Amino acid sequence: MLAQETVRLTATTAQAEAAEELMAAPEAAVSDAPLPAPEGAGALLLGLLLSPKEPKPAKEK
Repeated sequence: MLAQETVRLTATTAQAEAAEELMAAPEAAVSDAPLPAPEGAGALLLGLLLSPKEPKPAKEK
């Protein structure tokens, strides 16, 4: 069973205005999401082509 309690907060006018300013502040335009780098795809492909091949299994005699 969930219980919900109502909490009454008391703040001065200055504190309420400061809280309103913080909540109304816009979000940053810059995110930490990685950006695609198409020039990196060529280097990756070249690295895969130049990498050594897997060793062949040893032949049993």
